[in-house]
Amino acid sequence: MKPPLSIYVLVDALGWELIRSRPFLDDVLVEKRWLVTILGYSSGAIPSLLSGRYPGQHGHWNLFYLAPDRSPFRWTRPLRRLPGPLIENPLARRMIKRASRRLSGYSGYFSIYDYPVAHLAHFDLTEKRDIYQPGGLDCRSIFDELRDAGIRYECYNYHAHTDAEILALAPGRAAESEARVLFLYLSGLDSYLHLHVHEPDGVTAQLAWYEAGLRRVWDAATRARDDVRMFVFSDHGMTPVRWTYDLARDVATLGLRVPDDYLPAYDSTMARFWVWNDRARQRLLDLLADHPCGQLLDRAELARLGVWFEDGRYYHLLFLMKPGVLVCPSHMGTFRFAGMHGYHPSEPTADAVLLATTPIDRSVDHITRVYDVILDDLRIKSEVAWAAPSEASPSTGGAGFAGARNGPTTEAGARNSPTNDAGARTGPTTGAGAGTDPANGVAA
Repeated sequence: MKPPLSIYVLVDALGWELIRSRPFLDDVLVEKRWLVTILGYSSGAIPSLLSGRYPGQHGHWNLFYLAPDRSPFRWTRPLRRLPGPLIENPLARRMIKRASRRLSGYSGYFSIYDYPVAHLAHFDLTEKRDIYQPGGLDCRSIFDELRDAGIRYECYNYHAHTDAEILALAPGRAAESEARVLFLYLSGLDSYLHLHVHEPDGVTAQLAWYEAGLRRVWDAATRARDDVRMFVFSDHGMTPVRWTYDLARDVATLGLRVPDDYLPAYDSTMARFWVWNDRARQRLLDLLADHPCGQLLDRAELARLGVWFEDGRYYHLLFLMKPGVLVCPSHMGTFRFAGMHGYHPSEPTADAVLLATTPIDRSVDHITRVYDVILDDLRIKSEVAWAAPSEASPSTGGAGFAGARNGPTTEAGARNSPTNDAGARTGPTTGAGAGTDPANGVAA
């Protein structure tokens, strides 16, 4: 028989709310639980999974951060003088993206989304290297651990393959490879849910497709080996969008100048501002402090969530939308998505998952703990001691929106695992039940 094999599968946007009432390899993945995610997007969540640290500790958070002196878009500064239609069109933007990527030498995820060309030279991109290789992060990741422990592994992801290609080749690799670890990153579900999360039949069909693909991987591995373990986990869930709001329109009424007074970054679920004078700061504070569509997060909350950055490179002020409210238009585009992630981690639809063929320690309740689970499975002693970013654990909810979980609960209201026969169990006791409509009271 072949040597032991551990199969680690990262399924982007596989949320707890999606699978808790649907079957998903229930006869194989008998351990099922939800994990609290970070505040932010995959650009911060996946590095947290891979490193066991929070964004404030490993440094990766939003894709764009303020760094004009190191910007790969510095060369675009003269383009600001050109008429908007010449540079703000699809062809020009594609050319700017390609040229910037080539000049930068970056090998990680590279996009300019819909950020104005006139603003690009203020920003650098977080993911400069392929994070699915050793040295991909600015701290140790699971791939550094595998390399240093001399553990052979194979990793398949979007850099070279589609999800269909990965699930087609993985059964053969699971059966034939001499590697100790097979790591699969499947990103297609995220794209589907952004467009179709409101369609339950379609979501069920998508999950069934991934389930069937992973079952083929599992079956091929177990036919060839005596010792096989599979761990399926995700970076975040997907929140259905019910409202859109043009936040930039409100900010435009303040009479402030970009970039002289402030610089904005309108992401899909939050707005980030860099502010250069007290007048601009006060006007933004007056607008956002009591805004009905969201909440201006203070330093204490940002630190508790592990996304406070002392140097201000990701923001000076951060305004977070209520769950289900989409910033639209934004610098991520003008399309009205059906689903989005990046809301407060206390929102139940934001929860990620951890599914496994073997028991998992009950203390594992946050995506940063997946790192420990993998190291424990491989019997690697980590040099990284896990710790929450502040004394208040980020997995216990906290100040948030209506419907936010308010802390540990073991009584009625705790969300449970799927109620099907195989592997049914109660989820971790560090969350609380789903609340009321998180966007209650927000006008369309």
